[in-house]
Amino acid sequence: MALGAQAQITRGLTAGYHLADVRISFNPLIDPTFTPVATGRAGYHAGGFYRASAGLVYVQPQIWLTGLNQRFVIEDGSFSPEVIDWSLIRVDVPVEVGVKLGPLLAFVAPVYSLALAETGGLNLATPGAGSWGGQVGVGVKLGGLQVSARYEGSLSAFGQTLSLGGVDFETDNRINQFIASAALKL
Repeated sequence: MALGAQAQITRGLTAGYHLADVRISFNPLIDPTFTPVATGRAGYHAGGFYRASAGLVYVQPQIWLTGLNQRFVIEDGSFSPEVIDWSLIRVDVPVEVGVKLGPLLAFVAPVYSLALAETGGLNLATPGAGSWGGQVGVGVKLGGLQVSARYEGSLSAFGQTLSLGGVDFETDNRINQFIASAALKL
């Protein structure tokens, strides 16, 4: 029997919470009084998914509207540090490929992100530009509810572009983040 004949297709809604891990590097030889500090603030995503599963293996493409928020405190030796609240709105398209053993699941997911808007004036993203990153995670699926914990990071360690099948995909220095997500089958 063909794999397509055995596959089950489901769809649903997903939402989650993001906690970013921003790292800022600076050169103290240029300005020893300049100290940037970043703190993660709550981020979120909301969207939908389709899931095709056959036996232990599943593929779950998703589309999320994601909001990322950070607070940057820049101390330059003066008495009052500058505080900048920065936000990014983007569309994320993670494609989970995983295995499910009973209620437990583990997955990897390439994720395409398209920046929509940025506030805060730091110009860390270019609206309208997209790039690829990656996620890895684990979760639990009970009935129509799936809860997962995932880590998202950059693929730029592998180069500015990755070539696959003769096609180049842009990578970026995206914000590393931990994501808690819930998906509900409709």
